[in-house]
Formats: sequence, C-alpha cells, structure tokens
Amino acid sequence: MKKLFAITVVMVLSSAMFFVVVCAGGALKANSNSSAVVERPFIGTWIGGSTFYFPSTCPADKPLLAIATAKGIATLTGASEFDSTFCCNPNSGECVGTAKITAANGDEIHLTLTHFFSPVTGDWTQNETIIGGTGRFEGATGSGSSSGTSTPTGQFSDTWEGKNVDLISY
Repeated sequence: MKKLFAITVVMVLSSAMFFVVVCAGGALKANSNSSAVVERPFIGTWIGGSTFYFPSTCPADKPLLAIATAKGIATLTGASEFDSTFCCNPNSGECVGTAKITAANGDEIHLTLTHFFSPVTGDWTQNETIIGGTGRFEGATGSGSSSGTSTPTGQFSDTWEGKNVDLISY
C-alpha cells in the first residue's frame, strides 16, 4: 500500500510539474512574439544628388523646390533608397520637406525634415522626425539628425553625401 501511495504521489507531482512547465512555456512563447514597441538606433550613410527647380510650386517664403535622391546602407533597412522633396529659402538656407526611405525588402520609413545648408561651404544639417511607414515600420515614430556636404554640379543640381543618426520606435 505504501508503494502504491508513493507511486501515486510521484505521478501527481510529475503531472503537476509537466502542467506548470507547459503553461510557463506557452507564456514565454506568447511574450516572445509580442508586438511591444522597441526603440532602436537607425544609422545610415548616403550618397546621392539633388535637382533644384525655380519657379516652383513651393510657397513664396521658400520658393526653391529641391528633389533629392540617394542610395545608402543603414541599420534596420540594409541597402536602401532615400527620396525627398524640400521647399527652400536660398537666402537663409532653411528647407522643409518630407522623405521616404525604402528598405531592401520594400518596407518604407516616412519622415518630415527641416534642412539647413550653407551655399558657401556646402555643409548641411538636417533634423528628422519619423512619422510612420509601411510593413514592419507601420506606425513607427522617432527622431534624429543628419549632416553632410554637397557639391554643385550645375546651376540647378548637386551631388551630396551624409550620415543619419536617429532613434526609431516600432
């Protein structure tokens, strides 16, 4: 009888332990697939060019339209493409606009930009706000900055290179 009792206790305890392990494993699996928003560094280097249009459809205080494109490598997006449209004040060097970064897999990051350039030195800086995207970047938020240099290639064009350092949450 003692032996039968001992076997029954061992079986009940083993079943209870199995139940606890299975439940805990399910909870861990559920947590590992959660869609918690995580802040991540987003750093990239870019080489591209811009074309400038005047007159343009931009407002009178920023009458110069700049369309910039680039290719680059960035964390989180791999080999990527950068496309932006700015309206600029050529006297103050301030531009405002929007941009899209397209990842190697086609997912996009959408940004608003405030850009400052020096026509004398060719240096530029840019403040960026991440306002969403597509694919895994849908609903993304964040901010950061870029800086670099540009070299005129004609009256209404340039080549440029730069680096961005942002934090993105998605």
